Amino acid sequence: MKNSIVERRPVSFALGTLGFVIALTVVSQVVLEALFPRLTADGVALVINWIYVALSIALVAWLGWWSKIRLTARVNRGALVYLLPLLALVLLPVVFGLSLPEVSLVEGATLPDWAVLVTIVFGVALGAGVAEELLYRGVLLRALEPRGRLFAAVLTGVLFGLTHFSRVVLGASVEEWVLGLVLQLPLAVGLAAVAFRLDSLWPLIVWHVAADITLSMAATASTTYVLAFLGLSVLVGAMGLWLLWQDRRTARRADTEPVPGGT
Repeated sequence: MKNSIVERRPVSFALGTLGFVIALTVVSQVVLEALFPRLTADGVALVINWIYVALSIALVAWLGWWSKIRLTARVNRGALVYLLPLLALVLLPVVFGLSLPEVSLVEGATLPDWAVLVTIVFGVALGAGVAEELLYRGVLLRALEPRGRLFAAVLTGVLFGLTHFSRVVLGASVEEWVLGLVLQLPLAVGLAAVAFRLDSLWPLIVWHVAADITLSMAATASTTYVLAFLGLSVLVGAMGLWLLWQDRRTARRADTEPVPGGT
């Protein structure tokens, strides 16, 4: 869609997304608990997760941005090297040990291990990977890009962390959300920078799904584990800032170079 509000007022739209996500979480939780009182917090979160998937796909379809958010572009293979620090985040829970959590979607019924694994992979990780990459590294990042890549990366990173306040609505503590915000902000900036270099959104979607699978099965939340995650997140963020600085320098050089045949 041409001249949509996303293009006319990208900052306002991006900020409005924060309020929309939190409000939708509150409303969805109230409605689901009223209609399906036996649903547990895990069950409610799973349904809401896929509501976000549907809305994210609908937003891209409404805008017609399949190409703009790089869903139809080829991967820049030379930029795949920047996924290596991200791969370390996927492997971190494996190093510390994996364990299937206890999951109950309906009161009084705990899922068997095979069903927990299916729920994590297809219910949680796949949904979050698709929805969050389409929205943050897709629509919002590309809408804000004309304001500058650094600005776009930082704002989408901040929003990515703040919108996870919806987890508090679903039962997480404020302390958990604040810790997640600290861990996620540098990571989100790095993800945005890598998205600009890859030319395709698919590698980040695949990475996001893989990361959510292993993180959901982390057997520990020890101080050592959290510090290791923070260190890798800061590393990814530093790499992202370096890439964004390189992009900015290249853009400035292009603006100052004389046009061939010009006066």
